[in-house]
Amino acid sequence: MVVMGLGVQSGGLGVAAYMREQGADLVVTDLRSEAQLASSVAALGSAGVRYVLGRHEMDDFRHAEVVVRNPAVRDDSRYLRAAREAGAHIEMEFTLFLRWCRQARVIGVTGTRGKTTTATALHAMLAAGGQQALLAGNMRVSALAQLHEIEPGSTVVLELSSAQLEGLAGTGLRTRGAIVTNLMADHLDRYGDMRAYAEAKLPLVANQRPGDWAVIPAGSEWPDWFAAQAGGTVMQPDLEDAPPGWGDSPLSGRHNRTNLVLAAAAARRVGVGDDAIEWAVRDFGGVPARQELVGTVGGVRAYNDTTATTPEAALAALATVPGPWVLIAGGSDKRLDFTPLAQRLLTMEGLRGVVLLPGTGTDRLRPLLEGRRIEAAADMAQAVDQALALARWGDAVLLSPACASFGLFSNEFDRGDQFVARLRDRGLRPDPGSSCG
Repeated sequence: MVVMGLGVQSGGLGVAAYMREQGADLVVTDLRSEAQLASSVAALGSAGVRYVLGRHEMDDFRHAEVVVRNPAVRDDSRYLRAAREAGAHIEMEFTLFLRWCRQARVIGVTGTRGKTTTATALHAMLAAGGQQALLAGNMRVSALAQLHEIEPGSTVVLELSSAQLEGLAGTGLRTRGAIVTNLMADHLDRYGDMRAYAEAKLPLVANQRPGDWAVIPAGSEWPDWFAAQAGGTVMQPDLEDAPPGWGDSPLSGRHNRTNLVLAAAAARRVGVGDDAIEWAVRDFGGVPARQELVGTVGGVRAYNDTTATTPEAALAALATVPGPWVLIAGGSDKRLDFTPLAQRLLTMEGLRGVVLLPGTGTDRLRPLLEGRRIEAAADMAQAVDQALALARWGDAVLLSPACASFGLFSNEFDRGDQFVARLRDRGLRPDPGSSCG
């Protein structure tokens, strides 16, 4: 078996560890070097594994029976093509999990924005309702690695990216429940256009059968498109009808209310009562790295919103986090439209300035901000220092990049971790009781 893409998060590591436990003869290959993958290599160890790092060897794919590809690997890879031509089965962690997880109900959650919050809130509602539940997926938690812990009759909530869902096409594999939060412009560097991006996510609902169900918001083009092609029962909750407990929720913002409405609809579908939903909503403080108030430095509030990798996500943060603001933004380009974000930044009162991280996305964003105070940073430490210098007591330093993290960081979580680390160097005082969501 070839594991293509060990990575620095949990998916590739979870696949390799699980398959080794099952007795598989493993080849683990990744374009990143051994130094870049040091933590994952140390966690997996060398027993029963042959590593090919910093490159791929074509012969490994020509002689493989099964190739498990990391979601970051594009389906049109020449190595995957060679494996298919040689008769290999191409799998992903998610497809293997669905093939082997027969003891639990699986609910998949996808969408451009809000899927982590929605999945985490749903898991909290299930737990509040007394149901055995597991949360995993596109949140640095390997589902396959936890397969042996799943109890019969329990529920598994999986956050799923478009890249993960590509693996469902043509398999007939399905989740019994699904939530599609929304579809906005994103990942156009990978998919080319919105139709291709939507079609990557479509199997989550299109593969479903009568008796399965999907929660999909109504009233806009792409959600209605998903609903029309769903194979099971579609529920379209009223997004204006706040979930139980919302008035006492520590979260704020329309986007968070929408996420909780969708989670509540799914929770009700699997038997969770409104009392339990209300308790969960009141207790749910959001998820890390999403408009997260991490503390203060000299009276300046600091928010980690590193997972805001689109302009729309940065706009949502600016609408939710109280100002005045110093924004840290920029990074790698995903062929998205920065015009609405730039227009907002040019006209909003209370914006002290924008600190831009280097990257191809920054190169497109910077010319749109002429007239605003802009500072360029070479790395995150410099960006934090410049932002704190611009901020005044009571202001917010907001990391909400509107871009991908490729190049300067290992991933968006590494970007957020570096942000928090530099804040600690500058005397960060944590404030774990507060969050914007």
